Amino acid sequence: MRVSPVLIRAAASSPGRARPVTRTLVACRSCLSLVRRLLPATVLLVLSACSLALSPAAASPQERSKGLTLDALLKMEGLGEARFDPTGRWLVFERIRPYDAYPDYSYRTHAFRSSGHQVWRVDLQAGTDPELMPGIDPSAHAWIESFSPDGTRLAVTQYRASRLSLSACEMETGACKAFEPVPRTDWTGEYRPVWVSEDQLVYTALPAGQEMAQASLRAATGAWLTKTWAAAWRGDTVTSDEVRTRPPVTSSESVAGQLVRVDARTGETDIMAEGRFADLRPSPDGTQLAALAVSGPLPLDPGRLQAAIPRRHRLVLFDLEAGTQEQLADGKDFAAYTLAWAPEGDGLLGFAWEDGSGPSSGRFRVIDTATGKLTTYTHSGLDLASERERGFAMRPERAVFLGKDIAIFARPVPTGHESEALFTPKDIGEAGLARSDWYRLSADGTHEALTGDLDHVSGVPLETGRDCFLIQAGQGLYCMGSDRRRKQLISSASGDLRFVPAGSYSTYGALSRPDPGGGALVEASKGEASAAILIGPATRGLPETMSVKSPAKGAAPIAGSLKGAAALFRVGSRAGAELLLVREGADTRGRPLARINDHLQDVAFGTWHSVSYRLEHPGDASVAQDVASCLLLPPNTTEVPLPLIVEVYPGTVPRCEPRTPILSYPNPNSPYLWAGRGYAYARIALPRDYIGTEDGPIAGMDEAVDAGLDALLATGHVDPDKIVLSGFSQGAVSALYVAAHSHRFAAIIARNGWADLTSHYFGPPGIYSILDPDYFGSEFIRYEAGAGSEFSLGGSPFEDPGIFYRNSPVLLAPDINAPVLLMHSDMDSFSMEQFDEMYSALLRAGKDARYVRYWGEGHGPSSPANIRDMWTRFDAFMEDVGVMPAVAGSTPE
Repeated sequence: MRVSPVLIRAAASSPGRARPVTRTLVACRSCLSLVRRLLPATVLLVLSACSLALSPAAASPQERSKGLTLDALLKMEGLGEARFDPTGRWLVFERIRPYDAYPDYSYRTHAFRSSGHQVWRVDLQAGTDPELMPGIDPSAHAWIESFSPDGTRLAVTQYRASRLSLSACEMETGACKAFEPVPRTDWTGEYRPVWVSEDQLVYTALPAGQEMAQASLRAATGAWLTKTWAAAWRGDTVTSDEVRTRPPVTSSESVAGQLVRVDARTGETDIMAEGRFADLRPSPDGTQLAALAVSGPLPLDPGRLQAAIPRRHRLVLFDLEAGTQEQLADGKDFAAYTLAWAPEGDGLLGFAWEDGSGPSSGRFRVIDTATGKLTTYTHSGLDLASERERGFAMRPERAVFLGKDIAIFARPVPTGHESEALFTPKDIGEAGLARSDWYRLSADGTHEALTGDLDHVSGVPLETGRDCFLIQAGQGLYCMGSDRRRKQLISSASGDLRFVPAGSYSTYGALSRPDPGGGALVEASKGEASAAILIGPATRGLPETMSVKSPAKGAAPIAGSLKGAAALFRVGSRAGAELLLVREGADTRGRPLARINDHLQDVAFGTWHSVSYRLEHPGDASVAQDVASCLLLPPNTTEVPLPLIVEVYPGTVPRCEPRTPILSYPNPNSPYLWAGRGYAYARIALPRDYIGTEDGPIAGMDEAVDAGLDALLATGHVDPDKIVLSGFSQGAVSALYVAAHSHRFAAIIARNGWADLTSHYFGPPGIYSILDPDYFGSEFIRYEAGAGSEFSLGGSPFEDPGIFYRNSPVLLAPDINAPVLLMHSDMDSFSMEQFDEMYSALLRAGKDARYVRYWGEGHGPSSPANIRDMWTRFDAFMEDVGVMPAVAGSTPE
């Protein structure tokens, strides 16, 4: 493999957002001599190596001890979401306990990053200190959901004893009232509870018997298996279940569940409808509720590739005063999380397609809620931009009402398709796409570009109202008027603008689909100065704005209130963080509310370096691109060359520039734990287009890894005889595949992945299908999806079994020569049987392998005891294969 000139640049901290870097080229005789020994003479390397090849001064044992340790990591705290109430009086924020102080570690398939939260409140009117919300169980995990319209109550989700609950807390008294039944939630926003008045919440509830399964899949499954096994062993109870490909009852009917309305004042519960309902949308006046009734899984079409589990979503309108419901838009299947009300409350907008077709043929539809009349807006000549392009679901970006028309975010169709209305599947960050713009689309199909003269136009409407909707572009913030006028609200002269999304327990913040009427928060940064721009609701005319200056360099706003004339900033140090409240006209230094992770301030995390090189396409050497892999050097190191951990994951395009804080949550897989043990660590660039060939989606990964290793070795910091290949999740199958095609590694670590593509395709998704048989067949999507999957093969093993065999590490076991450490868990979403197969394959092939199984764990260990055991086993494995000398306490029990 030819390697082009290598450029190396140092960064002070961990991979983060790309920033301009000045590259200095410096000749280094010692590096060139090393290069001549490692690479062909025809290769020319240009190294900015003085920052890399020259060893730091000798470090004392005390200095060496400042690397990140497991003890320090497990004491990490965190900060979550924050929100002001609509009146500006109250501020609530989530603070995450030290990891080793969690009340339990049973949450979902892993506890770190997603649990341990507690809700704190601050009364801005009284000026009191932050306090835990009094009515919330202090032993529970608790998350912010939403404020009631006037801010007198806060909806909170709690998790305790393997059970989830939804509560409403009185802000004045702190008293909380928990409701039954248990809510259905997920992070996509499809099942958000919604306030329909100051007292009443509506939410989708789980059916009886599934209350524990969602919140703690592991605990629920363990409890059910224990109970069922005991019943079978007693001999007095039938313990069978049945799954059918053709159920006797049509699965187009709504799946089990309930739509529930609860009263936070009286505690009363009203079952509005039976079934599962998604995308709950109250009308502007609160008298109606739109929702999508979700069906069970539909029968699979053997002649059609599966890009999603097929279900139908029917539009239903509830009259909250009369207690009635009616189905609208018969024969239309709607995409969840695309519904929107007209500002006047007389119409609904959503993205839908005809029954029997699919999202690619979808159109935006407007339904008159008084008459039921449906109007289709056909976007001929345009290809709708997908939310998937920025990392989420394969659904179009949200459309908004614009007078009698609608506004959509789209790009022109390719040449030759001018008469077509397209919604083409796209991959995350897909390269080479034409720019997208906002278009005004009329019912007759005519359209006009609204933002063609603007740069870097965002597809996320920040606020919508009767007169305009607010968008962000490179030149600033603009309100796009229904009268065809565009008014600039904020100029980019204020600085670089960044929308700050607000999340909740049921909606991941970065989804960036803000609801109308809630206002918005934008960060404006200019040089070292920054500010929070508070934007009010766009009820009528232009929304009001206010600017609040940042209290410190590097402070970033995370919440704001125009009515409260206040903003909450997060100030990150290298390892810790602080929350500062800044009020307009008050002390600009801000009021400290919380501070975390001071114990990490003296930790030396190491230094990241960007190693740039030219990567050729594995199937066509004439196609190449410049890429960069990231190299982390351990702190205070004096030993060169170093043992190296090489992490692989398909589609990775790493960025090596700094971010603050360096470590944002207690990640047991953190590269800084390797650096703290004296290893160099690398994330190899594996862009999707350069690892896939006609032989398979990762068939060229070994060549891309080899190219990255050549560049890393050229730095002079890596011992070529002590390189360990590591992969987790999708990286595990990748590491095993590469290990069978490249023999440059002293050892292989593969954790919590799969190894046999055929049995993975047909098999269950790990633990999920034990309690919910609807998950059978869900892995079809990974291999059949045309976009959005790193392992798409474009078909099933029925059509081309050979490509499944050739890409399966289990059948490549005879070609793996390095010692292998396999780790898996019995409650993962990837079946542990996959690594049972891999271990047996290595056993039969006569290879050196170790296989560690963690019981009761999900996607990697969550228990502090098991996390410690995992790292003890890493140390012992490295010692055993000769990569690193013995570490005290490295012998596993």
